[in-house]
Amino acid sequence: MTQEVWVSSVMTEGGIGNKQGIREKYYGEDWAPPTFILGVPPEHVIAATDRHYRGHALTREEFTEAMYVFDEKRWARQKDLFMAGGFYAVRGKLAEVLKQFDLGAGGLIEFPIYQADKVTPLPGPFYLLNFGCIKDSVVIEQCQKLHHVFEKKIFGYDQWSVSNLEDGEIAVTAAALEGPDLWFESKLRKKILMSGRLHDAIVAEKIKVNFKFARARIE
Repeated sequence: MTQEVWVSSVMTEGGIGNKQGIREKYYGEDWAPPTFILGVPPEHVIAATDRHYRGHALTREEFTEAMYVFDEKRWARQKDLFMAGGFYAVRGKLAEVLKQFDLGAGGLIEFPIYQADKVTPLPGPFYLLNFGCIKDSVVIEQCQKLHHVFEKKIFGYDQWSVSNLEDGEIAVTAAALEGPDLWFESKLRKKILMSGRLHDAIVAEKIKVNFKFARARIE
């Protein structure tokens, strides 16, 4: 059904990004060492990932430049949604589905993943998921289980968080049905929202990613 809004809690799915067997190179920085122990990224990368997690579109240079595989067995287990450094990335069926929909000001940015030699590219394609739409359609007073996490003075608006969502616990206005098919809500932390059309396409393709979907109520 197209006149639906779905909320995904995939950003709180702990398995994504855990021991993937790949490491990153950021622009202007050296390659990360071949280890599962992640260091602290540069401040400019931290700032970019913070904006990424809130749904802002980034420039190409703010993202990870490239990745390389140091543990082939671990990498072989990864699904169509994975982490490229501190940023979300996609491949395979999920990438092909997303290409068919309006992702806002961002979109998909192709990037390379190399073998351990950091020279030989793996067959892809692989894409950075550049978010690019933030809406303000959540009706906070009509939602369930939300708790206040950030004051307005931090981001310019209050933010709420929620875990273990069930259908109907998030309420949005009909304005959510307008515009891009994938977006963030300014008042809702670490939730990705999508249109019914995009949700249905992902489900139809049987993409093996735990999106932790919950249907929103449209007020």
